[in-house]
Amino acid sequence: MLYHFHIAEDGRFVEDDEGQEFLDQNQVRNEAIEACISIAKDAFTKGSARRVEIDVRSESISVLKVVISLTIEE
Repeated sequence: MLYHFHIAEDGRFVEDDEGQEFLDQNQVRNEAIEACISIAKDAFTKGSARRVEIDVRSESISVLKVVISLTIEE
């Protein structure tokens, strides 16, 4: 099945027009988590975002959303 991983960083949206094929939901979940962690690490380190979301969709239906946010208290 084809899944699209749409990315939002502090309100900036990047649509996944190509998508990726996965055999099962567990693979989709793992890929979404790993992708969100990687994007969040880069964005948080650079200071370009404090919230990263990946909305995984299949046939325009949201099947999974991964959200990572950063709060710094000094």
